[in-house]
Amino acid sequence: MKEMIRKPAIKSGALIALCFLLTSTGWLAWEYHLLDLISPARADLSTMVVGSLLQAAGIAFYAAVCGRRPEAAHPLMTAALIMHTLCMFPAVLSPYPAGALIFGFLMNLFCGATAGGYLLELAKKVPAKRRATVFGVSYAAAILASWLLSVVGNGDVYYSEKVLLIVAALTAAAVAVVLRGRRGDESHEVIASGPIHPRSFYLLVGLLVLLFSIVNSSGFAFPASDISRYVNVEFSRLVYAAGLVIAGVITDRSRRGGAVSALASLIVPFIILALRGESLSAVFFWALSYFIFGFYAVYRVIVFSDLASGRSLLFLAGAGLMAGRAGDALGEGICLLLADQLGARVAITAAVTVAAVALFFKLYQSLYLPESIRQETERERFARFAAEHDLTAREREMLQQILAERTVSEIASALFISENTVKYHVKNILQKTGCKSRNELIAVYNGRRESR
Repeated sequence: MKEMIRKPAIKSGALIALCFLLTSTGWLAWEYHLLDLISPARADLSTMVVGSLLQAAGIAFYAAVCGRRPEAAHPLMTAALIMHTLCMFPAVLSPYPAGALIFGFLMNLFCGATAGGYLLELAKKVPAKRRATVFGVSYAAAILASWLLSVVGNGDVYYSEKVLLIVAALTAAAVAVVLRGRRGDESHEVIASGPIHPRSFYLLVGLLVLLFSIVNSSGFAFPASDISRYVNVEFSRLVYAAGLVIAGVITDRSRRGGAVSALASLIVPFIILALRGESLSAVFFWALSYFIFGFYAVYRVIVFSDLASGRSLLFLAGAGLMAGRAGDALGEGICLLLADQLGARVAITAAVTVAAVALFFKLYQSLYLPESIRQETERERFARFAAEHDLTAREREMLQQILAERTVSEIASALFISENTVKYHVKNILQKTGCKSRNELIAVYNGRRESR
C-alpha cells in the first residue's frame, strides 16, 4: 500500500521538478537577454510585473478549461510545454527589444498554464500528508539543478545559445512524463476529499494569498539592477531551496504550523525595509527575501491543493499560485512606483499586512481546526437541519450542492441527473424549509449554524 502511494508521489515530484526547471531556465535566460537590450527598471516592469500577471492569466486559463473539460488536462499541459519552448527561442534570440518582450510575454503565459498542469497533478495524485514535502523538494531540486547549470563550463549557459538545447531536452522529458502519466492516470490516482465550501470561501482564501504575496514583494522585489554587479541569481536562489524544503516538512507535519510560519514571515519585509540604506550587501537582502519566499511559495500552493483535492474541484489546484503571482506583480509595482518614497511603501505594506492578518484569523477555524473535529461538527449540523425539515436522501445530496453555491447545470453534472430533476428537488427543498429562493435557503442554514 505504501508503495502504491509513494510511486505516484515520486512521479508527480519528477514532473514538477522538470517543469519548474524548464520554466525557470527560460525565464532566467529571458531576463538576462532583456538586460542587454533595455534598462533594469524596464526589465523589472516587464519580467516581474507584466510577466507575473501573464503567468497568473495562464493558470486561470488552464483552470477554466479543466473546470469544464477535465479530460483536456493532459493535452493542454502538453501543448503549453511545447508552446512555452517555441516562444522562448525568439524571446532570448531576438536582437530587438519589442520582439524579445512580445515572445517573452507569450512564454510567461504558457509558463502559467504549465504550472496549472503540474499543480493539478500534485493535488490529484499526491496524498495530503506528503503534498507539501513533495512540492518543496521538487522545487528545491530544480533550483539546485539550475545552479549547477550556471557553474558548468565557463558559467555562461544562460547567456548563450546552449540554453536552447537544454530547454529543448527538458521540454522533451517533461512531455514524455505527461504522456506516460496520462496512460496510467486512473490506476495511480490518489484523491483526498475535503469538505464542501461556498464559492465565497475560496475567494476569501485567494484574497488571503494575494495579500500575503503583496506584503512579501513590496518589502523587496529582487531588482534587476543588482544582477551581475552584486548578485548571482542562481546561487542566491539556493537559500530559496532551503526555505522550500523546511516549509514543506513543517507544513506536512502540521498545516497550522505551515500557515503560522507563513504568517510570521510577514515581519521580514519590514525588517528589510528598515535596513534599507544600511551598509549591507545586496546579497543579504536577496538571500533573506528568497528564504522567506520559500514559506509563502509552499503555503499558497498547498492551501489550494488541499481545498481542490476533491475530484470536482481539481481545476482549482493552481488558484493559490495564480493569486500569488498577481500579488507578486502588485508588490513589485509598489516597489517601482514608490522607489524613492520609503515612508509611503512602509505605510502601504503595513495596511496590507493588517488586512492579511485579520483575514487569516477570520479563515483560521475553517482552514485549520482539526479535520476530524470540523467534519464531525459539520456532519452533525447538517444532519440536524435535514432531519428537522424531513429531507430525503436525494434532497440531502441536493442540499450539499446548494450550500456549495453550485449552479443547476453543475449539480446535474455532479449527480448525473437532468437539470429538470435538479429543479424538481430544489423546489421540494424550498417548500419543506419555507424558503423562497436558494439564497434564502443558504442564509437560513448559515443563520441556524451561527445561532448554535
